[in-house]
Amino acid sequence: MTIKEYAESIGMKPGKLVDEFRKNFPGQAWTVNSLMPEEFLKPNTNHNPQQTPVAGMEEAAITKASEAIQQASYKLTAADKQTISGAIAVQNEQSKILGASTGVTGALLFMESLIAAKGTVLDAFAEQSMLEVDNQIAEIDQSLINLAEEASTRLGESIRKKEQLKVRLNSLRERVSSMGTQIQF
Repeated sequence: MTIKEYAESIGMKPGKLVDEFRKNFPGQAWTVNSLMPEEFLKPNTNHNPQQTPVAGMEEAAITKASEAIQQASYKLTAADKQTISGAIAVQNEQSKILGASTGVTGALLFMESLIAAKGTVLDAFAEQSMLEVDNQIAEIDQSLINLAEEASTRLGESIRKKEQLKVRLNSLRERVSSMGTQIQF
């Protein structure tokens, strides 16, 4: 009887029964068309009659060294797979953490560079502004000097013209005064 026929007779999916055989006897190539081992087809007085031979498969006593080696090999392989799976999971998690850490470090370096660049621009702007203010102060100072010189020049001319006017007024007074003495009524 094949595994498929036996599985169908007990109402089990053939693939599930093949998986059980592969798990318990990994050294053999099991398919749904493999012949069902005879020890599982014989009635077993040690087991509950309601139990199927497959259900008792995990509890069966090991009677041969080759079965013990197969069981140990299967268990070691399963343990190795779990260890490798765990190591891969840890490595994946480390990669995620490393990626996040690298991202944060990169972002912090970017922000640091951005702040430094903004500082450089602000410093240059402040220097330019100070230079512009210094130039405007110099222009105002020069304008005040020019204004003071112009005012001095105007004041000097005004004083000179006032003196000239005084001299002319005095001259006119003298003339008028001398005219009054020359005219006799």
